[in-house]
Amino acid sequence: MQHYLIVGAGRSALGATKLLQREGHKVTVSDIEEKFPDVLAEIRASGAKTVIGPQGPELLSGVDTLVVSPGLSPKIPLLAAARAQNIPILSEIDIALRAYEGLVLGVTGTNGKSTTTLLLAHFLQSAGIKAEASGNIGVAPSLILTERTPEALVLELSSYQLDYSAPIANRVSLFMSFAPDHMERHGTMEAYFMAKWKLIMATTGLIVLPRKILEFAETFKAPIPTVPIVQILMDDEPPISFGRDYFVRIESREQTVTSELFSRTIELPGTLELHNQLNVTAAMIAAHFLRPNVDVLSSLVDFTWLPYRFEKIGTIRGEPVYNDSKSTNVESTEIALQSVQNPCVLLLGGAPKGESYAPLLKHALKISELISFGAAAPEINRDLKDLRPKTYPTLKAALAALPELLTTNKAPLVFSPANASFDEFANFEDRGQAFNAIMAPLLDPKIG
Repeated sequence: MQHYLIVGAGRSALGATKLLQREGHKVTVSDIEEKFPDVLAEIRASGAKTVIGPQGPELLSGVDTLVVSPGLSPKIPLLAAARAQNIPILSEIDIALRAYEGLVLGVTGTNGKSTTTLLLAHFLQSAGIKAEASGNIGVAPSLILTERTPEALVLELSSYQLDYSAPIANRVSLFMSFAPDHMERHGTMEAYFMAKWKLIMATTGLIVLPRKILEFAETFKAPIPTVPIVQILMDDEPPISFGRDYFVRIESREQTVTSELFSRTIELPGTLELHNQLNVTAAMIAAHFLRPNVDVLSSLVDFTWLPYRFEKIGTIRGEPVYNDSKSTNVESTEIALQSVQNPCVLLLGGAPKGESYAPLLKHALKISELISFGAAAPEINRDLKDLRPKTYPTLKAALAALPELLTTNKAPLVFSPANASFDEFANFEDRGQAFNAIMAPLLDPKIG
């Protein structure tokens, strides 16, 4: 029997506690404060000890292994003390997967990973595989495995989770996008990229990623994996030679996919925005690798898309209104601008992350009017001064001015903030809900 100290008392801590107790280990759970009283009550009911308050080195007395929450800074004194004492540091995912014998598929990336994770789980289910989406989305894998054992776990994996985890042996990995983010944690773009590349190097079957990821891999001199890489090319992008390559090409206007992997040209169903053409194609390739004779795309009609990801919520005077509150970095706003057909009114702002907004200038022809708001407004106005932004102190103030603006500017409205939400809101979901609520009275009535 070993003594495990779990640092951070969230839902994943409850799952890890139950799995460790099932293995016969002693468990202590520590947190600075009681953020989740119901979770702590369940942990205490299981017989585990809980310690609420300062997390000093004395907590390590008699401890064999630490299990840490991914949001915990690696610089806190408790972790430094554990390293000094050579105490192993694991993640909740490590605890969950070490006894799991089913299929593991990993999805990472700055943007697009949540949607792709859910798409892949959905496609696998349609192909007859009992799969569940987990990791950074949905129910923690340790909690799932205390109740049932699915055939496959499709794990959305953030750089924070990958940081603390041992290499995660996965059958298929997908690396969907990469852009500046989490610099306060990783320090450099290279360190951030290599945290995610850790998933790629642990892949045992197939790697799926867009061409742009390999540009970063070359820049940062990332090691070359030994398993095949499926490289997704958009329109006329030339391929990059990087290891054992296969190529899949998306023709975005025709919404078709061609590849040596498929016996025919595949038509993507419906009318998908650019980013979802990539997400659907990547998930389809991964599912095809496991079930090559099943048409998973036909199940897309039953898929429930996540809200606040370039979500069309209605129209104003016939022009579409998009809620892209999930956009918390500049790359995601670039993707939104690539997806609109006509010049739009763009709402940009929130809590800044230190990124430059200058990359949006190359999409200037897609912006008929720029509205900046919130704490990021001064930096937006500096970087995008040529677009002559109209500025408001808060998102709510900006939205209050919209009715007058839209009477003189008949254009699509794109709310793609490119910033965090914490200057006004609890999270991007809270921000997205507020946008929908304020916009609802302004939308055209629905017909039928």
